Amino acid sequence: MCAMTLNGLLNTGLLGVYTNKIAMSVVAHNISNSNTQGFSRQSPVIVTTNPINLTTIGSGGAALSFGTGSTVSDIQRVRDEFLDLQFRETSSRLNYWENIYSNVHYIEQLFGEPGETGLRNMYDSYWASIEELKTDPSNEAAKTQVVSRAEELITTMKDLNYRLEELNSDINSEIKIRIDEINGYLKRIADLNQKILTSSSISGSPNDLLDERDRLLDKLSELSNIRITNHSNGQISLSMGDKVVLNGSSYQEIKSLTIAETNDEYYPYVGNNPLTFNDGKMSALFELRDEIIPSYQQQLDELGLYLVDTTNLIYKEGWDSTGTITGANFFSDISTQRGFEDSRLFRIAGNSDVFHPDTIQYVTSHNSFYSDPSIDLNNFDLYSVDYSATSPSKYADNTLIKYDSTNNAIYFDDPSGFQDKLLVDIKGDFLREYGFSTKEIDAYKIDSAKVIPGNLEFEMSGANYNINFSNAADLVSNINSGSGGYLKAEEIDGFIYILPTTKIPDADLDTIVLNDIDGSLSQMEAQKVTLDALDTSQPTLNNLLGSNEKIEMSINGIKIEINPLKDTVYDLADNINATNTGVTASVTPQGSFVLRAGNLINFDLQNVTIKGPEKLFKALGFIEDGTDNIVTLISPDTSPEQIDEKFSEADLLRIDKELGIVNQITVSSNLKENPSLLATDLGYYYDTNYSPTGAGNVEVWDEISKMYDNSVLDNGRVGFSNFLGNIVTDIGVKGETADKMRLNSEMLNSEISLEKERVMGVSIDEEMTNLVKYQQAFNASARVITAVNQMMETVINNLGVV
Repeated sequence: MCAMTLNGLLNTGLLGVYTNKIAMSVVAHNISNSNTQGFSRQSPVIVTTNPINLTTIGSGGAALSFGTGSTVSDIQRVRDEFLDLQFRETSSRLNYWENIYSNVHYIEQLFGEPGETGLRNMYDSYWASIEELKTDPSNEAAKTQVVSRAEELITTMKDLNYRLEELNSDINSEIKIRIDEINGYLKRIADLNQKILTSSSISGSPNDLLDERDRLLDKLSELSNIRITNHSNGQISLSMGDKVVLNGSSYQEIKSLTIAETNDEYYPYVGNNPLTFNDGKMSALFELRDEIIPSYQQQLDELGLYLVDTTNLIYKEGWDSTGTITGANFFSDISTQRGFEDSRLFRIAGNSDVFHPDTIQYVTSHNSFYSDPSIDLNNFDLYSVDYSATSPSKYADNTLIKYDSTNNAIYFDDPSGFQDKLLVDIKGDFLREYGFSTKEIDAYKIDSAKVIPGNLEFEMSGANYNINFSNAADLVSNINSGSGGYLKAEEIDGFIYILPTTKIPDADLDTIVLNDIDGSLSQMEAQKVTLDALDTSQPTLNNLLGSNEKIEMSINGIKIEINPLKDTVYDLADNINATNTGVTASVTPQGSFVLRAGNLINFDLQNVTIKGPEKLFKALGFIEDGTDNIVTLISPDTSPEQIDEKFSEADLLRIDKELGIVNQITVSSNLKENPSLLATDLGYYYDTNYSPTGAGNVEVWDEISKMYDNSVLDNGRVGFSNFLGNIVTDIGVKGETADKMRLNSEMLNSEISLEKERVMGVSIDEEMTNLVKYQQAFNASARVITAVNQMMETVINNLGVV
């Protein structure tokens, strides 16, 4: 219609009315949805209609472009896609940390730290009961308390493990629920995509449908990291984790499947491929279920496993107070009841006593000598005290002490051995001076000139011994011949020394109570003196191997050099522990060499390869054959049958593969029924065997109490006390870190949300301003129509009328 005609002008005004009426409708829609969640405020896109170019009388012949009015080309959402992207990313991160924090905080509460019912408190109570028993081993109440405190500790560990299992089960159930929720969102988004496509082809932007789709995408971003690809037709493709799960109106349902031997745990699959969530609540749930909670269950298992095994290996070497029961366990056996294929080889304990080889021929100084010191033993008062010898003898054979220039060492090389004799340094000027290990022994020292006739009595092992003497020679002779080998005497430089032998437990003179019938010891002014004796309790490895030749063993290719002349079994254990391969070594009080698997190798020695000289493994009591050949002790390729055959003489502990070993732990039923049977005495070594010392000996619990600080857990890094402390500290640090990340993510998400709301949210003040603006424009357009109407009346009714 020609814009120059009145009808054209009327049309222009009419378009203005309709345009502003539509704009007011948009404003009204915005106001009515000002509190609708996810609603994006809308804005009309007002554009001019196509102009008309005309030459008119009034234009002087020039062509003019006449506007024809306005129209609403589209109604658009006011939204910032970049803010949407940022909001969804921070929302995923926030929900991840919120779930990590809340569950770790709950785990921290389960451990009850600090608190009277926490695991650490129960452990300390158990250890306190051990210390109390050590002060009075005959106290039946103290024995009962040790057993009771052990039961309380185990019960607490089991309850904690049960609650962790329940938490894991709850999280597993939630995973299934959340996967179903995600599928629901995907289905709705796919449906919206179809509606958006249809609506877009018929009319303009389907803003409300787009808002609903964005709202669902925001919800979906809370559960997982998502990537959105926009297409020109308004459709989107959606990737979740590492898989495309939606394209337009079609989507792939995420399946929640269980896998055999995973305790019915749910795993997400898209088609036949597993889906991995990298952020959001789903990522947190999987991390909690598969990593965080199992890690604490594994640490509980490790604590229980080492507590049981280290305690039992020490405990079964002891005797009860009657000296009749030995070889029993404090904790019940936790060996797997399954076959080899379903178990782990946790521990190998040798059947040899590495502290008491057949002959202790070699004893090496700890000092280094860079030249031969040319020692003359005749210059020192060293005496060999052997219970089977007639009397002590001066140790003066210079061929028995040697110098090794390769190792810069001096050492005793005595083929007769030190296993049954004491080498006593009367003046104390040799053994310590030349760096040999020593132990202190007590002896009686009597001035030969002050000896008077007398009578001594003592009782040992149920036999009574009576020693009569009239002079110094009688005293020496009768002690050597009439004390049953428990005591020996020798006159040295005008003094008589009455010395204990190895027949007495630990050569402790106080074990013998001399009954001085006539009071002669007092009258002779007998003195109890302390002397140095050669300490052979930790023999060097050459006593086990029969050679000073250096050898090597290896664990997973990491070499361990062994110097038999200088190294003891403790040095070997320390060197194995220093490899950090997950294999730890220790030695029991009665000389059983022990290899255990740590958490680095999943508590299974078959996950490493150990090689070395066959004679070394035989000396340690692992195997029977002992050639010089280099052999593989164990490796992943060793079959169960080969292990069974190879270690037939060793003590093996196989455990279940699954978590929950702590559930198998109990205190021995015999001890629970009768705590008085508690073993306390480690005994003493004499004549190739160990014998009970007596009810007052508490060495069993002395050794067990050392585990409080001994580094046996976490691949030989920490003791029990620090291990528990590390668990509690780790939970605290993990919870604190999660809380800080949660707060940071919350702050960032909140700031982006506010900025997003500022852009897309409805401002009532702004909308009222727009309403007034559009209303005035509407009124003005209506006034144009009125004016045109009056003009048309004038033309029709009055034009040409005179």
